[in-house]
Amino acid sequence: MADIKLGVDLSFAKKRYPEPEAWIDVVKNKLGLNIVEFDSDFLDPFFVSEPGLSEIASETRKLVEENGLVIHNYFTGTITHCLNLVSHPDERVRKDGLRWCREAIKLATKLGAKGIGGHFDTISSNDLENSDRYQLIVDHLISAFQDLSVLSEQEGHEFILWEQMYAPSEIPYTIRQTKELMGRVNDKVHVPIQLVIDLGHMCCQEFPHDPQDTDPYEWIRQLGDMCPLIHIQQCDGRSSDHWPFTKQYNEKGIIEAEKLIEAIHESGAKEILLVFEIFFGLSQSDEQIISDMTESVEYWKKHLE
Repeated sequence: MADIKLGVDLSFAKKRYPEPEAWIDVVKNKLGLNIVEFDSDFLDPFFVSEPGLSEIASETRKLVEENGLVIHNYFTGTITHCLNLVSHPDERVRKDGLRWCREAIKLATKLGAKGIGGHFDTISSNDLENSDRYQLIVDHLISAFQDLSVLSEQEGHEFILWEQMYAPSEIPYTIRQTKELMGRVNDKVHVPIQLVIDLGHMCCQEFPHDPQDTDPYEWIRQLGDMCPLIHIQQCDGRSSDHWPFTKQYNEKGIIEAEKLIEAIHESGAKEILLVFEIFFGLSQSDEQIISDMTESVEYWKKHLE
C-alpha cells in the first residue's frame, strides 16, 4: 500500500498572491495543507536580479519554515512553458535554456526545496519533421538532464522531476515513450530523474498514440512506481482543463478519487504526493477561488481517510 500525501502547486495564486505571507496564509489556514510546490513564476532566476533574488528566496524560506510548511520542489511555471528552452533549434538559445535550469537549481536550494521539476523544453515543428534533427534534439535533452544532475547532487538535491505532456513536441507524451526516455536518462545520473504524471495530460488524440495513452488510470498503473508526484486536476479527458474538484466539475469530469487511489496501490508505488494544480482566470473572485480550492481539498481528504 502506498503512502499518499496531499500538496498544492502555487498556480492557483498566480498574480493574486505574490507576497509569501499571502499564499502561506491560504495554504496553511484555509486549505489546511503543509506541502508546497513552488511555481517559478513567483520568483524567476532570470527576471529577478541579485541581490533581490537571494534575499527574497531567503525571506520566503524563513516564513515557510516558521509556519510549519515545506517547499517540496521548484517547478516550471507559465513563463518557461511558453519557451523552447533546452530544445530550441538554435544552439545558442539552447545554452541559455540550460543556464536557466542551472540557475533554477541554485534558487531551489535557497528556497529549501528538495529539487527542481517541470517541463524544460519544446521541440520546434521543423525539427519534428526532420528525423535526424529530431534525434539530435532528443539526444541533447537527455544529456542536458544528465548534466543538470551533477549540479543537483552538488546542491544536495534528491531528484529532478520530468513532467509527461500531451504532444510529440513536448516529450514524453505516451506511456511507451516515457518508459524509454526514463530508462535512457537514468543510465548516467548523479540524482534520479523522476517522472511527474499530470492527470489532464492524456489529451493526445490528434497525434499518434495507443488507446492506453488516453487513460489516466493506466498511466498510474504502469508508471506509478517511478512517479513520486502526481498533478491532480479535474478534466474532461479531451483537454487539460485544470478544473477544481467541486461538485459542479466532478459531475462532468473523468477523474475519480477512489479509482486513482486504487490505481496507485496497483502500481506498486511506495510513496506518492498528490499535488493540486488548478488554474483560475482573473475574472474569478478571490472568494470563489478559495471556496473551490477548499472544496477540492476536502474531497480528496475524505477519500484518503
